[in-house]
Amino acid sequence: MQRLFLHYRHRLFILLLAALTAVVVAVPHFSATAQITQATIVEILDSDEVFVEEEKAAVDSIADFGQNVHTEDARAGLVFINDLAVGRLGEDSSVIVGQCVEVQNGQLIASGPVNGCLSGFLVDVRGTIFIVDADDNKGNFKVLEGNIQVRNPDRGQEIEVGQLQQLGRLDRDEPEVSRIDFEDLVKILAGAFFRGFEVRLPNEEKLIAICNEERIRLIQEAGDAGPIVASRLPQCPTELGVRVEPPVRLPF
Repeated sequence: MQRLFLHYRHRLFILLLAALTAVVVAVPHFSATAQITQATIVEILDSDEVFVEEEKAAVDSIADFGQNVHTEDARAGLVFINDLAVGRLGEDSSVIVGQCVEVQNGQLIASGPVNGCLSGFLVDVRGTIFIVDADDNKGNFKVLEGNIQVRNPDRGQEIEVGQLQQLGRLDRDEPEVSRIDFEDLVKILAGAFFRGFEVRLPNEEKLIAICNEERIRLIQEAGDAGPIVASRLPQCPTELGVRVEPPVRLPF
C-alpha cells in the first residue's frame, strides 16, 4: 500500500513539473531584438514643439512602425513595447521607430528591452540604461547602467560596452571604447535627460549609487592624492534631475 502511494505521488510530481514547464515556456519573453511596432509620447516638456512625421504631437500621440518622432525646442518622453521600455528625447532630436529606435540626430536615452541604432551600428540590450548621441563626434553610445553589445553587420564587428563606458569614433575602422568622464556623468544625471520628467526610466534608481561608487573609486585610485581629487570632483546628485554644485577648484 505504501509502495503504491509512493508510486502515485511520484507520478503526480512528474505531472506537476511538466505543467509548470509548459507554463514557463508559454510565458512571453521580451527579446531585446524584437522590433518596435510603435512608440507612445507620454511627456512633453519645455514647449509644444514635438512632432510625429510633420504633425504636431500631444501626450498619448502614437508613432507607428517606420514613423519619425522629432523635437525642436522641446523634450519628450516615450514608452515602447507595452510600457516595458522608456525613452527620452533631448531638444532638436529625431528618431525613427522600427526594428530599433534609429537616432538620426540629437540624443536619446533609453532603458528596458529596446534597441537603439545609429550609423549602421545596432545596440543589443537587456534592461540597460544607455544614451545614443548622434551629434557627438560622428556618434557615441554611453552606458550608464548594465552593458550593451554594439554590432555593425556591414563590418562584422561586435563590441562589448560596459557600465560607465562609451563607444565613440564610429566613423573609424576601429571605434573607440573609453571611460565616461566623471564630470560628464554628473552633468548627465543632473541635466536635461532627467530634469522635469515624471515617468521613470526602468532601473534609474540605481544611477545615484553607481555615480557615488565611481566617485569613491576615483578617490581611492588617487592614493595619497585622494583628498585633493575629492575636493576637485563634483558631488553626485542626491536625486535625479537636481542641479549639483560645481566642484571646488584648488589653485594647484
